[in-house]
Parts: sequence; C-alpha cells; structure tokens
Amino acid sequence: MATIKQIDGRTIHRIQSGQVIVDLCSVVKELVENSIDAGASTIDVRFKNQGLDLIEVQDNGSGIAPANYESIALKHHTSKLSSYDDIGSLETFGFRGEALASLCALSTVSITTCVAADVPKGSRLAFEASGKLRDTSVVAAQRGTTVAVEKLFHNLPVRRRELERNIKREWHKVIALLNQYACVQTNLKFTVSQQPTKGRRIVLFSTKGNPTTRENIINIFGAKTMAALVPLDLKLEMKPTTLGSATQADLAAGLISLDVKIVGHVSRPVHGEGRQTPDRQMFFINGRPCGLPQFAKTFNEVYRSYNSSQSPFILADVQLDTHLYDVNL
Repeated sequence: MATIKQIDGRTIHRIQSGQVIVDLCSVVKELVENSIDAGASTIDVRFKNQGLDLIEVQDNGSGIAPANYESIALKHHTSKLSSYDDIGSLETFGFRGEALASLCALSTVSITTCVAADVPKGSRLAFEASGKLRDTSVVAAQRGTTVAVEKLFHNLPVRRRELERNIKREWHKVIALLNQYACVQTNLKFTVSQQPTKGRRIVLFSTKGNPTTRENIINIFGAKTMAALVPLDLKLEMKPTTLGSATQADLAAGLISLDVKIVGHVSRPVHGEGRQTPDRQMFFINGRPCGLPQFAKTFNEVYRSYNSSQSPFILADVQLDTHLYDVNL
C-alpha cells in the first residue's frame, strides 16, 4: 500500500466517488493499482472460481505501517492526496482512498501486511462491513501486503446473482485488464492464476520483471505476436482549446509542457500482419489503462488505409504533463 494522508472535508467532497466497486473488474483494478503504488516489483493475482469465491492480490511493496491499521479501511481516510491541488501532479494510480472501505461493505476482506523493519513478523487484519478494524493477529510474513476479498456482493443478493449469471463475460474483461497492466508495467514480475472449484491452480500468464514492454508482450502473447509488430514512437504538441489563468502562467514560466509522446507497439501495416478483430487494443495515459475511443478510431482508420481487411494490435501509452488532463475522468 502506498503512502496514506489525512485530507480535509472540502477535498473529500471534490474527489469522492459514489461507487468505487461496481463489478469484478473494479475490485482487481483497485487492488493491483494499490500494489503498484506501493512500489512492488512482484504482484501475484490469484482467483478461486473466477473470483466468485476469492480474489487475492499479493505484493512485495512497502507494506502498511501499524499506525495505519485502524484507518486503512475507513471511508475517506486513505487518500494519496494532501489537498485538491495535488490532483494536478498526481503520479499514483489511486488517490481517493475509498476502495478498501467499499470492499468491506460488499465482501469479506482480510489483509496480511508487513513493513521491512518487522520482517518476518507481520499482521493479519480482519474488518467489519463498516471498515472498522475487528481483529489483529501476528503471523509470519515477508515485506509487502496481501489483500483477500471473499464472497463479493454476498450481502446484495440481486447483484450477486447478476455477477454469477454474467461471470463468463466479467472474467474476460478482468483478464483483458490484467493483460494491460502486465504489458505496460516494466520491471514488475506479474503473475495471474486461477483455481476452479474442483481442480488445481493454473497459471494463466506471467511476466518476468522485464525492462521493456516488448518483452512483456512476448511473455503474454508470444513471440509470434511480437514479430508482427513495429515500435510506436510519436512526438506531438498539444494545442489546448482552453487554459485557466494559473495554467497559462505555469506554461509561460516553463512549469508545464505541451509535449505529448505516444509510445508502444502496433501491427505492421501490411496485409496478413493484423488481426481479424480489434480485440487486442490497449491504450494508456501515463501508464494508466484507459478507454480512449477517439484515439482508437484514429488508429484503426489510419491502419485500414494500409490493411483494409484486418484490425491492428495496439499498445499505445500517451505520455503527457499531468496538468493537461483530469484524472477524475
């Protein structure tokens, strides 16, 4: 878990989100991003029964300090912002501090954590539905944090039945999301496994702590996929339609850059090197997975002018100054 800060009520009102956990994907997203923010070099994501029984994310990050045990799952207590202005220079994935509180309200949550100074003695934390710490016990642990989420939506019967009925579709969305994190995050060993109700645990895919996205793609999709790709390295300059007076002043002082880089990989623009469907198109803003339909449309239209019968594989990370976009959106 990353650094935790106290924030005032006015800031809470401006960053809060009504529903943080809405489906299986949002559970996985919040937990994986917490692990990345904690500086983890290894993340292990484990599912039982495609997440219906258990979702568990283990990392070797900084761990949670004992002073924060009481507040870690309380609403509005764990933001990574000190003030609303921090949002303009946000470099962490999470920032609202509502995910663990939401998870406690919708599932059974337990956390095992250990900071470097306490190895090999960690703590196992259990929580009430309100996020209040119910129980703490001493366990053997290495540095890092493991969050286990069991029986998601167990107290919301209609939502639980909906999840069970649509689990195949939700599962495909979760794997697609995890593929994105595993591809874009370098120097991070990322493993995803699934254990069916009956049977042994199966590793679905893993990366090896690679220094480049190229090697990550090979680990996940294979060398054959990589052989059909070319590097993507575009340099553009943004021309904003509107800028606040503060932003204009920062721009004049050279504190904000309008330079935009788009880096990654795309299918070679030759017939036969693309895919039959646009099922492997991943877009990011500063490493954060995003749905960018206008970007996707532009990429696909340009690609089809070279290969009209296929769609490209795309991994495109849009790198730009954090002041030029609203991370809330």
